[in-house]
Amino acid sequence: MSDPTEEDAWGPHRAWSALGDAVTTVVDRVELVRADLPFLAPVGTSLGTHRNRPLVLVHVVAHRLDGTRVDGWGECAALADTTYDHEDVEAAVAALEEDFVPALFPAIGREGALVSIHGLADAVASGGHPLAYAALEMAVGDTHLRAARETFTDLLGVTGHGIEPGVVLGLPRSVDQLAADIQLARATGCARVKIKVAPGSEALVDDVVRPLVGSGLMVQLDANGSYGDDAAERLAVLDDLGLACIEQPLDRGDLDGHRRLAAALDTPICLDESLESPTQVIEAVETDACSMVCVKPARLGGIGAALEVIAWCSSRGVPWWIGGMFESGYARGVNRALAALPGPSLPGDLAPPSSYLVGDLVGPVSGGIATASGRLVLPVPAGPGLGPAPGDALLDRWTVRRIVLSGSGA
Repeated sequence: MSDPTEEDAWGPHRAWSALGDAVTTVVDRVELVRADLPFLAPVGTSLGTHRNRPLVLVHVVAHRLDGTRVDGWGECAALADTTYDHEDVEAAVAALEEDFVPALFPAIGREGALVSIHGLADAVASGGHPLAYAALEMAVGDTHLRAARETFTDLLGVTGHGIEPGVVLGLPRSVDQLAADIQLARATGCARVKIKVAPGSEALVDDVVRPLVGSGLMVQLDANGSYGDDAAERLAVLDDLGLACIEQPLDRGDLDGHRRLAAALDTPICLDESLESPTQVIEAVETDACSMVCVKPARLGGIGAALEVIAWCSSRGVPWWIGGMFESGYARGVNRALAALPGPSLPGDLAPPSSYLVGDLVGPVSGGIATASGRLVLPVPAGPGLGPAPGDALLDRWTVRRIVLSGSGA
């Protein structure tokens, strides 16, 4: 993709921030919906193994001045533990129930009008809970878009576009297993394969990936901060493989270590867990701690923050890509729309949720193999708002708890 001008890059960010300035939507109540979706296969983390993906949905129930009901939805990306983020699902629910949603109601303006996106930022401080704030911002933005009968893809200028998704493979258990997983990814048309790596797995990865050099398959590694002081020595064996990047090799707080590692390796360093705000992205890039950015809207603090990062990176030619957090199809559709923005972007973690979840909150996404490239192409969401909303029947199947909040309390 060609790089946009800085003025063009900031257009979607300005448009998102202005949502709610011109449309009056009256809030009736806000619901927090807690759901559990089973994983297709158990997901292991340093704190345990998870068989379900806990989800928190922020549901804004509102109406236009003509009385027409409007439902807006946001999805919280917090996981069951704090392996990847400081904020787990229980902390996110508490922040939403006790602080963020109650703060929303005093900010509601004349005749109960829902606060605008830029007004939300003034009224509700994230307070160390970017994942919870991102869910609330998503719900407010979705409500405004649906009330105005507008689409997120129109706002971004990507309606009708398609994206090439990448797939994420877990820490390899054997050469045969990793080779089979990569072959399946290639057969299904994935544009990029991301392989989890940790100290001791380098030789296994080398055995499988080295024969793929020159094949046209994009490969990157993701260490999730598992390396220490000997990272350069351990990763040197993989440095001539032409990898797209090595993602988050060191601890999230170790920017100095990432600078030294980036200087020691030819393979680009990409940061993920280290980047929790646009300010941190700018610092990491400008101080050479990374040369590539993983954009996760939830971790950055919402869609507005993600658009700010995409604009900044694109205007400076810094490669970026959209990361995944085991979202439902609703939030993953939002991420596909962001991934379709112009700029020096790479295929992101955007494989359909059917590849990792037993069920979903929205209908399946239908893609196709492009004749020219042989790659899988998935469409951006269609329809009003951020995309197809969670379906009642699907939501009822997976819901375990509902919390109803209003200006007068629960």
